[in-house]
Amino acid sequence: MQELLSKREIGERIKNLRLVNKLSQAYVANILSISRSNYSQIEIGNQYPSFTTLHLIAKHYGTSYDWILHGDTFVSNVSKTQTPVLVKMLINELEHSVENFKDTIRILELELTKFNEVQS
Repeated sequence: MQELLSKREIGERIKNLRLVNKLSQAYVANILSISRSNYSQIEIGNQYPSFTTLHLIAKHYGTSYDWILHGDTFVSNVSKTQTPVLVKMLINELEHSVENFKDTIRILELELTKFNEVQS
């Protein structure tokens, strides 16, 4: 007989990953592009994560789908020596995003200035 996946156990593993990493539900839900309420329902075991959500959770925590779904052999792609490198990469990505946002604001400012000149 095929093993049934337990929503509660999957939710507990996902919750433990979040707690070990000292993250809020709102923060993780934002990363996953789902509502905090939806994420909460996954953690408490009322619903399964979608494939996309499962993929993003596994990628974010550097673990395998197998471990999240079944609890088998935790496979972590993130060692303690890699953590500083990953933090630096995250900071670089954040800085890049901020620069892109600044550029977008500059472009918007120019467009608004042109629009105001045409209206005058």
